[in-house]
Amino acid sequence: MKRYERTRALVEGDPTLVRSLVCEVEDEAGVGAIEVLDEPREELVMVKVRETAQRSLFYLGEALMTSCRVRIGEAVGLGLVLGSDRCCAYELAVADAAFAGAGGPARSARWDARLREALDRIEEREAEEARLVAATKVDFSTMKVETA
Repeated sequence: MKRYERTRALVEGDPTLVRSLVCEVEDEAGVGAIEVLDEPREELVMVKVRETAQRSLFYLGEALMTSCRVRIGEAVGLGLVLGSDRCCAYELAVADAAFAGAGGPARSARWDARLREALDRIEEREAEEARLVAATKVDFSTMKVETA
């Protein structure tokens, strides 16, 4: 599983999934094995957007995000999350370092099925939301309401 997919499953999926992963990593690593390099902190980042008509880039504004960096052994993990959620940023950093480290392939084999299930649930939820939005679609050229 790619890093993007794994992160998406951990961020958008059930929060207990990432917590159970972090608990497993903390139990395996032992007390003091997780070194926090950068404490979770809030930052403002510029949001870059592409304008659709001329395809030019511009900055829409600022967004609040929380970041954290940790080290487990030789692996460094980075956790970034939109909004102010220090716990989530720490958990994502630990998960990132856990999968990047020496035990990453074995951990990936153990967690792959659960992460794929979370991705499937996310896709089902998004498909349901898209179906609900499509039910209200209006064709403005004829002003007829399309039903799905």
